[in-house]
Amino acid sequence: MSVVCEIWFAFSWLLDQLPKLCPINRSTYLNVLKEKFEVPSPNNRTRKLDLPGIDVFVSTADPAKEPPLVTANTILSILTADYPVEKLSCYVSDDGGALLTFEAMAEAASFANVWVPFCHKHNIEPRSPESYFNLKRDPYKNKVKPDFIKDRRRVKREYDEFKVRINGLSDSR
Repeated sequence: MSVVCEIWFAFSWLLDQLPKLCPINRSTYLNVLKEKFEVPSPNNRTRKLDLPGIDVFVSTADPAKEPPLVTANTILSILTADYPVEKLSCYVSDDGGALLTFEAMAEAASFANVWVPFCHKHNIEPRSPESYFNLKRDPYKNKVKPDFIKDRRRVKREYDEFKVRINGLSDSR
């Protein structure tokens, strides 16, 4: 029996090594993707983009171990993806069913009304508000729109208030 097992493991190892001998390197051709998906096809009568719908599931468990602010920033970065709004859905799965997570996501939804248009208007990268506002580089560099500075200050102030509200939720429990 042990000889049969050794032969089986040797065969499995060989099957595992074969793809490594001749790896496949893939590259993305953005111009082909743009041509295929961003230009509406004649078969598409609604003239909307031919991109497929995407569902993103964010799983969370215990708000004590996984801070609601981190989950909220994840949700906000997903919502600001450069993808048609009608084809992008984001679902939060809370394993513990905590009321704290629900309240934090409600706060995130209200802040998304400010953050998402700001990101799309000014092509903000990175799209997570925590990462964006903690950048060490100059945020005003290469921004030519005159209202960017005013918008950024307003969104930064609202994000600070949002963080206080999210962090205050755990204190009130």
